[in-house]
Amino acid sequence: MQVVDFEVSNKLMAKYKILTPRTVFVKLEKEAQKAAKNFGFPVFLKIYGKNILHRTEIKGVGEAKDKSELGKMFSEMMKIKGTEGILIQEKVQGKELIIGMKRDAQFGVVIMAGIGGILAELISDFVLRVAPVSENEALKMLAELKGYPYLQGKRDKNPINFKEAAKVIAALSEMGLKEAEIKEITLNPVIVNEKKAVTVDFKLLK
Repeated sequence: MQVVDFEVSNKLMAKYKILTPRTVFVKLEKEAQKAAKNFGFPVFLKIYGKNILHRTEIKGVGEAKDKSELGKMFSEMMKIKGTEGILIQEKVQGKELIIGMKRDAQFGVVIMAGIGGILAELISDFVLRVAPVSENEALKMLAELKGYPYLQGKRDKNPINFKEAAKVIAALSEMGLKEAEIKEITLNPVIVNEKKAVTVDFKLLK
């Protein structure tokens, strides 16, 4: 499988009304500095390449707190094999979910939702459903997670907006059913706070 082009992926996210942070694809440091100035520091840098499937494993993700740090990080990332450019992205704060779609030979389009970010692989807290998945069913998925109390804000008094998170799950279900050329989708993390759900990193494979 191959990573879907960034611009095409972006258009699909917009088509299904999946909110993403402001992101610019650049190839030159001066373009990166201009984007960071517009967004305001800190910003995230993420390498992009059609054959790069796992950025974090090859040090292809970083957070720059100022111009100097951005310049150094940009230079290092552009040296990574397979890098076609860098994504400069504004920082979003909240709790992290992972939401995904896979095509299964037996069940068809399968939707996954779980606790995301770096915790995704450590705790394996996720649930599955066969599409179509409605917003109401998506809410039930979230309620089944072991981390549900965490999402409710039991410890830090910062509950997520469950309705907005459910909208993303339902939208991914719809995308999976309608966009047959897309074989697999991973949204990780989806940052959710009390107001909105923003898909910070997404990977579409065809």
